[in-house]
Amino acid sequence: MKVNVEQLSQVQRQVTVELPASDVDKALNKIYNQLKSRAKIKGFRPGKAPRAVLERYYGDQAANEAVQELLGGTYHEALQETGLEPVAQPEFDFDPPAMGQDFVYKLIFDVRPDFELAKEAYQGLELKEPKLEASEEELNQRLEQLLERQSVLVPLEEERPAEIGDVVVVDYQAYDGDEVLEGGTAENVDVDLGGGQSQQEIEVALVKAKVGDEVEAAVHYEDDHPNKEMAGKDIRFVMQVKGLKKKVKPELDDDFARSLGGEFESLQALKDRISGDMDEMYGEQRNQELRKQILDQVRELAEFEVPASLVAEETEAMVGDFKQRLQQSGMDPEMAGLDEAKLAEDFKSEAEKKVKAGIILGKITALEEIETSQEDLDAEFEKMSQRTGQPAQALKDIYNKNNAMPSLTARILEEKTLQAIKAGANIKLVDPAELAAKSGEETAEPESDDAS
Repeated sequence: MKVNVEQLSQVQRQVTVELPASDVDKALNKIYNQLKSRAKIKGFRPGKAPRAVLERYYGDQAANEAVQELLGGTYHEALQETGLEPVAQPEFDFDPPAMGQDFVYKLIFDVRPDFELAKEAYQGLELKEPKLEASEEELNQRLEQLLERQSVLVPLEEERPAEIGDVVVVDYQAYDGDEVLEGGTAENVDVDLGGGQSQQEIEVALVKAKVGDEVEAAVHYEDDHPNKEMAGKDIRFVMQVKGLKKKVKPELDDDFARSLGGEFESLQALKDRISGDMDEMYGEQRNQELRKQILDQVRELAEFEVPASLVAEETEAMVGDFKQRLQQSGMDPEMAGLDEAKLAEDFKSEAEKKVKAGIILGKITALEEIETSQEDLDAEFEKMSQRTGQPAQALKDIYNKNNAMPSLTARILEEKTLQAIKAGANIKLVDPAELAAKSGEETAEPESDDAS
């Protein structure tokens, strides 16, 4: 076996592997001997068909099987000989093998870029951490929202006009001009005044209405409204007020807390849980902001060619994640007219940034000699167990079965590396508005100086 390496770019390599004709003949003879015993060819008894006939009927199949055998037996050995490690699946280029001829195949693949990075470059980064903390006011808002969701509707006994916070029961008929709108009739519809669940024009029209009143409201629908009968039109609603209801909230006390589930024995326990959830949420937001800043700065520590194959993989993953989010929100990507090629092009720049930052993080991981341990993996599965309610061992079995353990290990390595960088950084607490303003400036389109 002869192996030759050619450098196509800073990160792309072409490895040419040449196998002698004797190896090709051996592989083809083996395959034809196997075919001969099982081939069913009209006019020949099993095992008696001549080689020339087998080649005529099964030539392509034999060549394909020979390729698999020749590649499988030499591919890893060739890479070991070069000392190269592809970052993604190589591209293969070859002509079909033939008896009496050498077999030559080429591997084209990307490798990780080689660059220098001093520890001093990423130590002492200047980071800004937003002051995000749960307040008493926000706690009270969360409790109020809980009370609102647990409210019950009761008929209004007193005779008075409807007001914000009431629920108005109406029958309605919709009109397109003077024509009755097909499907635009409904009875006993609850309209929550101020709830934002109905069109604003309808809620406004019903404020101060009384039982027995007839109320009209005109609503304009945009051209892209999903109901084609209403899109781009002004629809008139004629509503008959049949009843008024008011929301009755429960008392904010221990009984209310216990009504939410057995885990809350008192109102204080409920407050502690909400406060803990808010602390966790804001802690995650602070971590995400610091993570973003670290990646932004780390990405500028070295310049090199980014492997196109890794960018393609990351772009494909980002497109897949976007489609999945659409589906989770109830939208069909195909029905939405999603152009995957355009979407991939839009994501490509961000994918390049992520790949570059990931490569430099990998360099820092090596410089800091950061590794993952079984304890790290066990701790991660315990966290996942708490989030999902599934036993940690069951989750571990799923990861092993789906060969997902390497990706989990890589994620833990990355997180430990980020934490190491963060530990050596200079962190300043700032107003979240300052970071939001800075982010807005960075995303704004720069003015062009090109007068052409």
